Amino acid sequence: MLLFCPACQAPFPNASRCPRCGGLLLMPHEVAPDKKPRTAAEAAPVRPTLVGRVLVGTALGIGGYLALRRLVIGAVLAVDSDPNQWWISSTGLIADQSLQGMAVVFGALIAGAGQLKGSTTGGIVAAACGLLFLGYDLAGGADPKNLSLYLQPAVLVALGLLGGLLAAMVWSPPPQFILGLPGAGKLSSLQLNEVADAVRKRPTSWPRVLIGATVMVVGITVADDLRMNVQRYSGGLFHSSPRDAHFITWQLALLLGLGGAMLAGADTGVGTRHGLYAGVIAGLGLYGLSAQRGIEHLFPPVKFWLTKLSVPMESINAPETAAAIIASVVLLGIGGGWMGGALWQPIVPEHMRRTRRHGLD
Repeated sequence: MLLFCPACQAPFPNASRCPRCGGLLLMPHEVAPDKKPRTAAEAAPVRPTLVGRVLVGTALGIGGYLALRRLVIGAVLAVDSDPNQWWISSTGLIADQSLQGMAVVFGALIAGAGQLKGSTTGGIVAAACGLLFLGYDLAGGADPKNLSLYLQPAVLVALGLLGGLLAAMVWSPPPQFILGLPGAGKLSSLQLNEVADAVRKRPTSWPRVLIGATVMVVGITVADDLRMNVQRYSGGLFHSSPRDAHFITWQLALLLGLGGAMLAGADTGVGTRHGLYAGVIAGLGLYGLSAQRGIEHLFPPVKFWLTKLSVPMESINAPETAAAIIASVVLLGIGGGWMGGALWQPIVPEHMRRTRRHGLD
């Protein structure tokens, strides 16, 4: 057997003592230096800080937007003889802001992954990207009085919250189980079954649904008046061309409708259901008001959206027109209700709350 002398740093076969120094020969693994034990700091997993997550998400959002913009520029150059005119058109404006939204969602997904409150990180990333986009547009010569530029950060924040929520749901942190002590009269398994049944039976808060649906309908119908009043009383600070006015009105209607749906689903535990009900009621109400006004006097955000969907607007009673209006509002309600329920969850379920005891009760 080949043994090793640590003093002479040489191997020797068929011997237990070193022929040179007389020292004890050892096995090769016995003379290997001992591995230093890992400290607590080395053994702990790497946990990115909030600042680090925000910086990485913001960098990915900005980089993703620039990359997508390069791709679109190449596509526009291939099919349009005047790309500069296309970028300043309403279609180009929508495309540019859509690219920003997709890039922000990607950055929020990366930043919010593995966090319990991923929506917070996603919202911060979206706010940072929105401010940087706004500064870039203003530095690039955009009209500082264009109201659409200042609405885009709010839209991006909503998308960032959505991206952070999706990241927290798909790449969630390890769960923490907190179980109460079982009572003396029942087995713990029976009590857990009762809790699970109570969680599944969350009631529908119809007042909240009606309030959310009302906010959705009112927000969509008054969006154009709100835009005009903001521009009228801003002292010339904000203005928009007729081409951009419809898009700005649609942005306001989208934000107000989303806010109403989030209000319907917040603090309920079943936000998607509340958002669905609010969306159905709001969709029917909006279609009824639109039918009362007629196809010639449609609400501006509704008319803008139907135009972008290429829905024929020959008659308000046409099935495709009615389906487009109602389905769009229902989808907005479902998305907003889900976001509201996920962002503002009930701290303690209703069935687990204890009434406060007074006196000797």
